[in-house]
Amino acid sequence: MTAERASVQRDDKMEDMGSERAAGAGVPAGLQGVPWFAGCTDAELAEIAARSERLTVDAGEVILREGRLGRELFVIAEGTATVTRAGVVVNVLGPGDYFGELGAIEAEPRNATVSATTELDVLVIGPREFDAIVSIPAIRNALFHGMSRRIREADDRLAAYDAPARPEDTAPAD
Repeated sequence: MTAERASVQRDDKMEDMGSERAAGAGVPAGLQGVPWFAGCTDAELAEIAARSERLTVDAGEVILREGRLGRELFVIAEGTATVTRAGVVVNVLGPGDYFGELGAIEAEPRNATVSATTELDVLVIGPREFDAIVSIPAIRNALFHGMSRRIREADDRLAAYDAPARPEDTAPAD
């Protein structure tokens, strides 16, 4: 973790994610309802809880900064975060969304800054833990589907930006 996140406090109840269970469901509390984990079995959820750290991030805190190195993947359990590139808002993320996956896959500088819009409850998955959990088919598939969706959305925005103007859009006004 970076020094910039000095006010980010570790949730000492991380153990609760692995030990608290929904009534009769056997699913770690805090991982229920996260769409990214929807295809996971109870045992896989327990493994994810054991391999991640749960943090509470104050509103306004920078979680990761564009251009800086970082290898963690973040999964939002509660709250919202704003993603910016070169100071321009490019996305707003909420519960079930994740960020930092590119850094977790490849040790390259971050391509965006992510700041907590509200207080956030996040799961932080380090590089070794990431390598272990992507061996879980449901997680790997969710990661691929999410990355595919983001690439398609970026392609759509790029196509709209590069689309030639239609003649009726450029005709002089009467």
